[in-house]
Amino acid sequence: MSGIDVWSLCEHHLLPFSCRVTIGYLPREHILGLSKFARVAHQHAHRLQSQEQLTQDIADDIEKLTGSPDVAVIGRGEHLCMAMRGVRTPATMTTAVWRGALKDTGLRQELTALTGDNRH
Repeated sequence: MSGIDVWSLCEHHLLPFSCRVTIGYLPREHILGLSKFARVAHQHAHRLQSQEQLTQDIADDIEKLTGSPDVAVIGRGEHLCMAMRGVRTPATMTTAVWRGALKDTGLRQELTALTGDNRH
């Protein structure tokens, strides 16, 4: 699932950042309903957070909920701490978590092609 938009607060600067999240997994024990992905992402975004930790936390929950070790989470964030202060220029930061079989380059490429997030 891709295109999950969340807002969070940077734990370092106490300024907002937006993040577009893509989640993929290979089903094992349980298959999640589509809204569950967004609920998990929003749950973790609603606390002081770093983008790196946000993607890890989402991956942890998806792994627990599905019983699958084959999980990928990609986050593309825009941080107001960078746009409002310091160098004052917008930029996008990408973080990714690749676990289990989704560490395989071929499966990574397939996931990013399917979700339209092929910059990874």
